[in-house]
Amino acid sequence: MKDVSLYESFLTELRKKIPQGAKLTNTLVDMLYIEREAVYRRLRGEVPFTFVEVMTVAKELGISLDNLTETDTCKSRPFQLKLVEYANPLDADFRMMQDFVEIFACAENEPDWEAGFSTNTLPKSFCYYYPGITRFYLFKWLYQYSNVDSVKPFREMVISDRLAKIQQDFLHGMRCVRSSFYILDHLVFHYLVTDMLFFASINLITPGELKELQEELMLLLEKLERFTAKGRHEDTGNEMYIYLSNINLDTSYCYVSSQNCHLSMLKAFTLNVISSFDLETFNRLKSWMNSLKRSSTLITVSGEKERVRFFNDQRQLVSDMTNTV
Repeated sequence: MKDVSLYESFLTELRKKIPQGAKLTNTLVDMLYIEREAVYRRLRGEVPFTFVEVMTVAKELGISLDNLTETDTCKSRPFQLKLVEYANPLDADFRMMQDFVEIFACAENEPDWEAGFSTNTLPKSFCYYYPGITRFYLFKWLYQYSNVDSVKPFREMVISDRLAKIQQDFLHGMRCVRSSFYILDHLVFHYLVTDMLFFASINLITPGELKELQEELMLLLEKLERFTAKGRHEDTGNEMYIYLSNINLDTSYCYVSSQNCHLSMLKAFTLNVISSFDLETFNRLKSWMNSLKRSSTLITVSGEKERVRFFNDQRQLVSDMTNTV
């Protein structure tokens, strides 16, 4: 009975990961290199997955076998660290990035999607519109994880067409999320400007490049201020609320959910994430982020005085960037 229960739990997790039957079948055909009918027999329980097949599927889809066998306790929840190589990405790295984007792509046809972010760095939803700022985050990641003798200057940081396409797909998917909110560390621009000035001080960013980054930051602030006055995406009409946290945030957290998906993510190593589809983890994270709103100020639509003060302060901060180099 235990084996039967375990196998049913594995099938249930499969269908949670990919609820669309046709997509699940196609995914398993590609993943296991077996015929479609063989996949059907396994999903119906007529033929069991082999041990190697179970391990392959669990690894690719992030299914915790410990969780299925109930060897973990309620105090231990399954997570998976996504170590994407951004400097010289291989097909496997692009697939991981694309898999993440496809989660948001589902929002275009499903009306119940929502997302929440609390972050001490500029969200991808903001900076992907600006190639220089996007390149800077990749440059910072490369600097932190490169050998000293292989550090490249900012001008050599190039975003491939394939990566740029994934980033644009992500932006489109985020605009299709019915409702989202961002809780920003009130020093988020201060952290970014400080990083840029550091790299300029060690000659990895030239004064001309710093000026270009300054101009993009000004454009971002202008666009973000206009958006906070309306609180909706112009093309989709979906709502997005922005809060300013009155306490410093230690790292970045995110949750994404629909009726069939509950994803939790924590930032790691600047650009990587630790993710989990565990429902209990999702509920804890969502509850924690909602409680964080109590120590934050809503500047979307309401909070006009705080909104004006914040953006004036950020513009002054960015305006002073090139005066200190």
